[in-house]
Amino acid sequence: MARTVIVYTQATCGPCQEEKMWLASQNVAFEDRDIRKNDAYFQEAINLGASMTPVTLIQKENGEQIVIHGFDKEELKKALDLH
Repeated sequence: MARTVIVYTQATCGPCQEEKMWLASQNVAFEDRDIRKNDAYFQEAINLGASMTPVTLIQKENGEQIVIHGFDKEELKKALDLH
């Protein structure tokens, strides 16, 4: 199933770096949006209910959107259909 994965991060966030490495190791393509370098990305993360990074937005082909706050490997596996 086609999907878009967007990860809102910041350079000083350890869990953000861990999540990006983990996604790469799972061969999951994602867009990295640094909230400190772009005010629009910061606002998007806030609109998703973020109080911390990383925030991961998964948009599925059927229009479903899943938002995961923090680096939650189990939630990511479930949302991305990884086993």
